Amino acid sequence: MPWTVTNSFKRGLMKTYGRPTWRVYDDERAAKKKTRCDDWVPLTEVNSNSLRSSADPPKQKAQKPQAPLRQMQIDLGNEVRKTCATCGMEYIPSNTEDAALHKKFHEMNSTGVDLGKAFMRANASRWVYEATRFEEGYVVIVDRKASPSAKNQAKKVLEVVNKELSSPEIDEEVLWSQTEAPEHRKDQNEEEKVDRYRVFLHMKDSRCVGLCLTERIWESQPVILGEQNGTNSSSVSVKDERHPAIVGVSRIWTSGASRRMGIALDLLDCVVSNYIYGMEISKDQIAFSQPTESGKRLASKFFEEEQTWHVYNER
Repeated sequence: MPWTVTNSFKRGLMKTYGRPTWRVYDDERAAKKKTRCDDWVPLTEVNSNSLRSSADPPKQKAQKPQAPLRQMQIDLGNEVRKTCATCGMEYIPSNTEDAALHKKFHEMNSTGVDLGKAFMRANASRWVYEATRFEEGYVVIVDRKASPSAKNQAKKVLEVVNKELSSPEIDEEVLWSQTEAPEHRKDQNEEEKVDRYRVFLHMKDSRCVGLCLTERIWESQPVILGEQNGTNSSSVSVKDERHPAIVGVSRIWTSGASRRMGIALDLLDCVVSNYIYGMEISKDQIAFSQPTESGKRLASKFFEEEQTWHVYNER
């Protein structure tokens, strides 16, 4: 500074001259100081940046829309299941045992179940009906009183029928059991218990080509005939009334190679004339379980189309 002003009570204002302050710059020290100053950041700025970085979530990159996923199946040619259009059995063609089982079942379904010559000889006395429509056919009845071997053979055919018709299996104890009338249908002159099921086997030589499983019943409901119950559908409508009945047709089947030859009608004729020994049952006392589409056509044909036929509820 060139001069300063001081205040003195004695002498008043007085100007004094002093020596100027000389500063010596060291280039190296100045550079270091400048560097430190440049690196310095205000405290408030550091704190605000750190708080903001911890509070704000990290920005995510925009994801590209994914293409729709598609399930891919690799066919290695090993475990591919196939459904036979003729017999309806599912099997694996590449599996030797499975293919052999299908071949056996397919033959039984198509050409009938071979019950063997021994079955023919053992049941020759039980032939109750000689077919009138099917060439060289006859019918054998197997019931609770039949031999164990005959029951086993009938059960063998019934297994094929159940599989093709998708019907539930019937336990052997139930199949060969007895039943009795409900209380409101009991008659004093009627036996208390009777055989529940009877199996009618339509034979050609030693091969069974048709089966009719019958059940002892006591009442049925008449079907309402009309356009809504045409033969192109398996659904039926029934009247809200119950009529007396004797026989229920639970299942009826014909092998694939022997269809449309009158076998099913022969079986029903045999039921009419041989279900009860020495007595012919009237058709209005025969009822069908819920029929399939083909079963409905059979019932219409058996009851001569315009005649009312009946259905019953299986227990």
